[in-house]
Amino acid sequence: MKINLFVFIIAAVVVLSCSSFKKAILIDGVVEEKARIEATDNPAMKSLIRDELGKRRIELVGLTVKDVVDSGNIDYDFCVIADVQTQKGMVQCHIYTTDVKTVAKLVKGKSIIDVSGDFGRFFSLLDSYYTRLEVVKASIRIKG
Repeated sequence: MKINLFVFIIAAVVVLSCSSFKKAILIDGVVEEKARIEATDNPAMKSLIRDELGKRRIELVGLTVKDVVDSGNIDYDFCVIADVQTQKGMVQCHIYTTDVKTVAKLVKGKSIIDVSGDFGRFFSLLDSYYTRLEVVKASIRIKG
């Protein structure tokens, strides 16, 4: 009886933990999805692509911190800004985390970070960036 309960608990933990993992996507994949959004006129397809991006975990590697600013997102206190060069052009990443201790250690223009977070949204301004990307629920790891 105890063995069956133990097996059931282990199976439940495995099922729950596997369902919470998100498949990783690198910045080039994110940019490709942005291009797919722009290529379609169908608003339902655009919504579907954005929803699928929301089910992925964005991985950014070796970014130099451009700036740390007060957040425009009401769920976070600060925003880490970094640029990434892609095949489509420069992407500015706005990275949001609740880890204030890590953000406080960042030095603009010097700190190199790896980021893992959820897709928030794309947004654009009238400038030379291909797009701007919001990464939320981010984990930031300082390299070096």
